[in-house]
Amino acid sequence: MDRLPKSFTPGRYRTILPILALALTSGLALTGCSHTSEKVEGKALAPSQASKVAAGGLNLVTLTPETEVALNLGCEKVSMKDVDFAVRSTGEVQANSNLTTKVSTPVSGRIIAVLVNIGDHVKEGQALASIRSQDIEQTEADLLQNASQVKADLKRDLLQIDSDITQNRAQLGLSQSTYTRVKGLLDEKIASKADFESAKTQYDKDRITIDALNSKRQATISLSSERLNLMTEPLKQKLHLLGVSEKQIAEVCRTGLLNPVIPVVSPETGVVTERLVNTGELADPSKALFTIADFDSVWLKADVYEKDISKVKVGQPIELEVDSFPGQKFLGKLNYVADSINPETRTLTVRAEVLNPGCKLKPKMFARMKILVGKARVLTLPKLAVQDAEDCKVVYVPVGKGQYREQPIKLGGESGNLEEVIGGLKEGDPIVVKGSFELRSESLKQSD
Repeated sequence: MDRLPKSFTPGRYRTILPILALALTSGLALTGCSHTSEKVEGKALAPSQASKVAAGGLNLVTLTPETEVALNLGCEKVSMKDVDFAVRSTGEVQANSNLTTKVSTPVSGRIIAVLVNIGDHVKEGQALASIRSQDIEQTEADLLQNASQVKADLKRDLLQIDSDITQNRAQLGLSQSTYTRVKGLLDEKIASKADFESAKTQYDKDRITIDALNSKRQATISLSSERLNLMTEPLKQKLHLLGVSEKQIAEVCRTGLLNPVIPVVSPETGVVTERLVNTGELADPSKALFTIADFDSVWLKADVYEKDISKVKVGQPIELEVDSFPGQKFLGKLNYVADSINPETRTLTVRAEVLNPGCKLKPKMFARMKILVGKARVLTLPKLAVQDAEDCKVVYVPVGKGQYREQPIKLGGESGNLEEVIGGLKEGDPIVVKGSFELRSESLKQSD
């Protein structure tokens, strides 16, 4: 680092600095920067080299006339402007709770298989696990027993009716034959009308008996069907509530074989974000087994500084960027703005719903967000004027011929090539725009 004159002391410098700055500022050009050397403590800094001195915690960068000409610096004033403004924030990607489902089972039982893992993509209706349930087994057994009893009773009743029908059909055949014979004899004047009427009456009686037996048979079948429904339908409904499908119930009834195993299926298409069960464990209907999330859209939770609270509201569009996909912007809207600020951080929590094409955004990703709040009148400066200096942002303020003060600033939002200034500068302050980066390089050289 360049040596200062022996007469220089920090105390003396701090005493004369305000006077010196006032004198220098009075001759400052606003559209360009000075190209002459500056004196400190009455002695000129060496014109052949750049030097830097500490002034109240701020740095002064002094350039030789040759260096200043070579840099061709350009200055502008900090000004108030109406701009399409964006509030910047950082946050964390989260699953969209509106598109997230906790998957449980309606029945207690033992997990006999887990078919998916965290991160797996699943489709609606896809099996996630299998459960063997004693409740299902007992209910299926009761169903089969009741159905079997009804069928057995029906079989017994039909056997009796069919036997009666067989007997009465033989009687009907005999009475029909007698009726036919007597009618023929009556036509030949051989049989009496009384004999004919007796034969006809018996024939009609036997025919009515057969019709009655057939009706009884049909009624017995109908009543048995109603009884079957009455005795099995509540059990089928119970099985439905226990998670057994209609197809599985029908198969149990058809085969007469118990099947107490049911799948736990995904209610939607998405990604498994939580697996809370293992094979062999007991499933509890009150507890979730899996979490399925649809990542067609995600949430971004972020914090907005207190100074920007008045600018943000639900419905504003946002742009989101992540390091994993440089240059790609993800679009969304604010869907939540907290009612109160965090007293410790002095920030306000906001949340945005973000479209996620290709499901590129993953939970826990760090993201940068711009909230496009619309037009606002703010104090601005060009982005080109801002440089990174260790743990802060700085600009360079001309303070005299060949000298520039390294001024720390605080930035707010951004709009195009403009930055909002929220601290360190005021309206009308001149700053170096063209050549700011080169000034930063000179500053670093002088620190060596």
